[in-house]
Amino acid sequence: MTTVILVDLLIVAVLLAADLVSKHYVAAALAPNGSYEAIKDVLTFRYSENRGAAFGIFTDSRVFLCVFVGVVILGLIAFMIYTIAKKKYKEKGGIFLQVALSMILAGGIGNLVDRIALGYVRDFIEYTFIYTLFKRDFAICNLADVFLTVGVIMVVIYLILMMVDEAKKGKALLAESKANRTADGPESEQTPADMTEGPDTAEGADPSHEAAAPDEGETND
Repeated sequence: MTTVILVDLLIVAVLLAADLVSKHYVAAALAPNGSYEAIKDVLTFRYSENRGAAFGIFTDSRVFLCVFVGVVILGLIAFMIYTIAKKKYKEKGGIFLQVALSMILAGGIGNLVDRIALGYVRDFIEYTFIYTLFKRDFAICNLADVFLTVGVIMVVIYLILMMVDEAKKGKALLAESKANRTADGPESEQTPADMTEGPDTAEGADPSHEAAAPDEGETND
């Protein structure tokens, strides 16, 4: 259990540090309106300050976003503690789920630090290939957003795999139940009348055809 906690903390710490350090250096190099094309028509680093949530929603709602994200993070931490206490990580896919939750936690904390300290989130990753292919602008994001997105996708994959696994177990139990009923079929189909028949009847003898023994008195007459 201790090892799992340490691994989770290490993942969160490394990802959080990567997010905050990248924001610091990009902001220093590109703020306020600079940009750098890393891969032509594919990826550009463009500094931007997001004062809302994803895709610019809830603009200038700093207090609400801080409280909301803080509550979600606390709930996520509580859930992770619960899964560790119940040793869910030993179940199939448990470690995969722990890594996914750690990524979501790191991303959430990274953006929460920005909102509390600065009042906005520093974004700089622009996926220009989306405009190249579809002629549509896509929201600028940061590493915290990447961690959040990947973590959520991993959780969805985990849930799908668990549902498939449960469906397979259900089918296996159903098949086993049918096999047991088939094996017990002849005994279960025996009627009460069959169980009360005497040995002669069971052997095929018909009591209605038995001849009555002659009476001695009738013989002497």
